[in-house]
Amino acid sequence: MIIKNKVGISNAQALKILADKAKKRELMPEQQQAHDFLKETTKIKEKDAEKLKEELAPLGLKEGQVLNIINVLPTDEAMVKLILKDEKDIKKETLKKVLDAVAIYTK
Repeated sequence: MIIKNKVGISNAQALKILADKAKKRELMPEQQQAHDFLKETTKIKEKDAEKLKEELAPLGLKEGQVLNIINVLPTDEAMVKLILKDEKDIKKETLKKVLDAVAIYTK
């Protein structure tokens, strides 16, 4: 297989891709294992993941950080700080905005 480009996706998007492939053909063992794992651990639906990504975009976070927030859905400041550990100066306001945005999708 040749990798043409590399794009970060959320676990919810990966689950949808694998589920769509499973409808068309049998998944390879590694794909099936990934599908099963994502099915058990993904906490957010794909559409909600996209909405959350759009809500986090104005905060100026890196793509990887946004995807980690979507995948983990942090519930407190300490978890957000771990995800944003590469940032030297994390404003309390940014932490609050992240937590407020995530809270909408974890009800």
